[in-house]
Amino acid sequence: MWYKSGCPRWLKLSEMDPEQFSVYRHEAVHELMRLNDLCEQEFHISSWPRWDYDSECGTLTFSQDGVPKVLAWIQVVGTTSISGGTWMWGWANESLPLNVAKALARVRAFGEAENIAELKEAELSDDEYLGWGMTAVAAKVLGAKGAYRCPGENGFVYVIYSSIGFAKSEPETALGPQRIECADHGTGFAAHACAHLVSNPDQLWFSREADEEHKWPDAWCAGCDAFFQEQGEWNERNESKITIELLCHHCYERLRSRGKKL
Repeated sequence: MWYKSGCPRWLKLSEMDPEQFSVYRHEAVHELMRLNDLCEQEFHISSWPRWDYDSECGTLTFSQDGVPKVLAWIQVVGTTSISGGTWMWGWANESLPLNVAKALARVRAFGEAENIAELKEAELSDDEYLGWGMTAVAAKVLGAKGAYRCPGENGFVYVIYSSIGFAKSEPETALGPQRIECADHGTGFAAHACAHLVSNPDQLWFSREADEEHKWPDAWCAGCDAFFQEQGEWNERNESKITIELLCHHCYERLRSRGKKL
């Protein structure tokens, strides 16, 4: 579009003009509609009678009869004010905890790089389409799984799903996934991968099969797999030969999506 064909994407010839951004926004809205349709088909979002937004934990929980059914890890894209007739970006809202809007800095940076006023200005005049339009753009930039609009007393809170899944029927125990803080995604579940995969995810990923108990199984590269094959398992002898890095599950999913398949 605004990049010369065959050139690296960083070799940008010009900023995105208003017409190009309009097309980009329109495409983003349709992409978000598709993502939300997929979430509806898989997680039946509209069927759950209650939702609870927890800004401290960065979660949106859908439940029925007091039982959590679906749990989404979220980022707050922005909020609208009916009385003020305005939209405020999450990155500009000082009342929000840092962890639920930190990723939005990337959307702002994208707006600054392309000189897009709608993405650079903290507040905009609201209309019936703006909230979903800006949310769709944020979802496209951040690779979100879907989005939701939470109604409030004086407007709406627009959020995107960093990840989403069915809630466990039993409460987490000390043996369950450990929660950690990520500089990019806020609160997330702990995951592990060898340093080679973290620095170069575009290669084969080795791990056990993911299941309900191990949604983000420990992963290692082909080089580290040679140490694994020597013992047929991970133990003190071969674990000392590799470097394992701690990731949040969002980072793990993003990196692993780039990996090659066996």
